[in-house]
This record gives sequence, C-alpha cells and structure tokens, in this order.
Amino acid sequence: MILLEFIKKAKLPILLLAILVLPLILGSYVPEEVKSISYALSLSMKSILEFLLPFIIFSFIFSCLSNFQKGAIFFVLLLVGCVFVSNLTALTYGYMAGKTGLGLINFKQSAISKSAELIPAWNFTLNKLITNDRALMVGFITGIFFSIVPSKGALKVGAVLNMLANGFLKKIFIPLLPLFILGFVFKLEHEDILHTSLKVYGPIILIIIFSQWLYILSWYMIGSRFSIKQFFFYLKNVLPASLTGLSTISSAASMPILLVSTEKNLKDSEKAKMIVPAIINIHTLGSAIAIPILALATLKTFGLPLPSFSTFIIFALYTALAKYAVAAVPGGVVIVVAPILEAHLGFSSDMVGLITAVYMICDPFGTTANVTANGAFPILFSRFYETANRAKNNLFGIGKSEPMTQSD
Repeated sequence: MILLEFIKKAKLPILLLAILVLPLILGSYVPEEVKSISYALSLSMKSILEFLLPFIIFSFIFSCLSNFQKGAIFFVLLLVGCVFVSNLTALTYGYMAGKTGLGLINFKQSAISKSAELIPAWNFTLNKLITNDRALMVGFITGIFFSIVPSKGALKVGAVLNMLANGFLKKIFIPLLPLFILGFVFKLEHEDILHTSLKVYGPIILIIIFSQWLYILSWYMIGSRFSIKQFFFYLKNVLPASLTGLSTISSAASMPILLVSTEKNLKDSEKAKMIVPAIINIHTLGSAIAIPILALATLKTFGLPLPSFSTFIIFALYTALAKYAVAAVPGGVVIVVAPILEAHLGFSSDMVGLITAVYMICDPFGTTANVTANGAFPILFSRFYETANRAKNNLFGIGKSEPMTQSD
C-alpha cells in the first residue's frame, strides 16, 4: 500500500526517467521528422518560459517579502540574510564537493562525439520585456518597502500575482514538463550523447546524496552542540517530516509535520510557526548542493571546461538570490536557475534539458534533504536571532526584545 502511494506521488519523476530511458532504446525507430518537431516544441516552450520568468520571479519575491509586518523588520532582514548566506554556503560546498567527487571517480573531461545535428522543425522566439536580474532586484526593493510600510493593497496584489504565477507553473508548465524535456532528450539521443550521459550520471547521483547528508548531518551536530543524545533527539523529531517529503516530493506538503517537529525541537510553538513557513520554499539546501554537482558533471560530459571559483561565485550569488523566487512545484529550483546556468556557466539548451531531467529524477531525495535541513535551520537561527536581538537592543539602549511576528 505504501509502495503504491509512493509510486502515485512519484509519477512525474518516474515518467521523466522513462523519457530518458525509452529514447535510448527506441530512438532509432522514431522518424527524424518526429524528433525535429518534438525538439522545436521544446525550444518554443523554453522561449515562452523565459519570456514569463521575470514576471514569475517578481511575483514570488514581492509576495513573500511584502507579507511581513513592520514590527518584525529586524527579524525579516536577519532571516532573509541568513537564508541567503546559508544557500550561498551550500552552493559553494556543492561546487567543492563536485570537484572533489569528480576527481575521486576519475571523471574524464572529453568531448562527446556527435552524429548529425538535429535541426528543429521551426524556430519560435519571444523577446524579454525585462531581464531576470532586474525583476529580481525590483521584487526585493518593492517587497521590502511594503514590509516596512504595510499596505492592504500591496498584500492583495501580491496574493494575485502569486496565484497567477503558481497557476501557470502548476496547471500549465509542470503538466507539460515531460513534453518540454522530451525534445531535448531526442536531440541528445539523435546526436549519440544520451547513452554516455546516462552512464555518467549514475555515480554522480550517489555523490550528490552522500554530499547532501554529510552537510545536513553536520548542521544537526552543531545544533546539538555536539551532544550525541541531543543529535538523535532532533533527528527523531524531524524524521516524520523527512519521510513525508520523500513520499510526497513536496516541501510544502511536509510543512505541517515539520512545524510539529520544530515545535518539539525548539520547545517554542511561536518561533516554529514564524520560521518554518517563511523558509520552506526559499531555503533549499538539497538543491543548492545538487545543482553545482550536476552542473560540473554536465559541463564535463559535454567536453566544456569547469568554471573557476571566481566565475562560480558569480553564478552562486545570482542563484542564492533566485531561490527567493522558487515556486513550490516539482523542479521549481532548476526552472528558475536554468537561465543563470546559461548566462554564467555557458549552458546550451540541450544541456539545460538534460540537467532538468536528471534533477527531476533525483528530486524525491533532494526534497527529503531540503525538508531535513529546514528542521535544523530554525534551531540555529533562533539562537542567532536571540543573540543578535540582544546585541541590537544593548547597542541602542532598547529594553524590550523585538517580537517575532508575521502577518496572517
């Protein structure tokens, strides 16, 4: 019964796995014209997504930040800053883990030989009205402004924008995601890249899972102040939320259980209710570690040089900012990060298609890592907040601590 329920919930990753494997087996029997049409459809969908992405990014950031009350502005800024630093640190760790892991498995950097290139049946493009970077900054500025100067009108606008953006992703793009990926997979199969890529990503996924749990468990060890008893107490409480994340492949679906787990770990229901909903979709350490490792493996698979640390840091900064705009949908992170991969790491469309498919296949494990990490973050953040708040109050001679409250 549990297995059937998991299969039902995991149908999208299972379908994407089939999309990767079946073209490898049956691709030679599919007419080139069909592959060309499928590839053109994927490119057209990509163009539409890139056109709408700045509006989606703005909608999620504005809705998230404008929802906070003025009275909690110190808490908001500290939380936003800590989430940013945490995501950035995990991305940097992922880069180092990826380089180390690829070296340990003796990953060869060599270009993949191609057969004849697959040409799309048509070309369809839309010119962006605003870049993702500008949408990101405008969303931050206006969202923080309306958290300082509360406005019912801004809250309504944020709610509508959030509903429209989520509606597009959940009701249109995500159901069509298999078609989006299929065209790129046909291109990889047609050019004899797919077989080599699948052989490559087996050990890479193991490196990702090992790296994620090594990092997250170290968080719990620090949170427990290196007490083994407290370490297992925290993990025991958060385990039901982790299993919910694995079975539902949704951080949002695991939030009610994570709230209960966090209340037990913090022994403070108010703090748990303030922190967990705020970070559930923007603090995603599992994906922050997975994406750099997958990106490095993909670059090597396509025979491209690995980015220098300085180049990667620019990518990581943009990615850490973009995480505030991630939708609560399967693969939401990689959808938002795809343009950053193209702009800063030199990814092509077929590279984006491949990394999206592989990311979606291991998404259940990434979601489990995200949920488990979000059980550790409130423990560390609540301690840091209390220390920072006392220091602020002492500095400015304020006698009473600022409350941790959020608007409904």
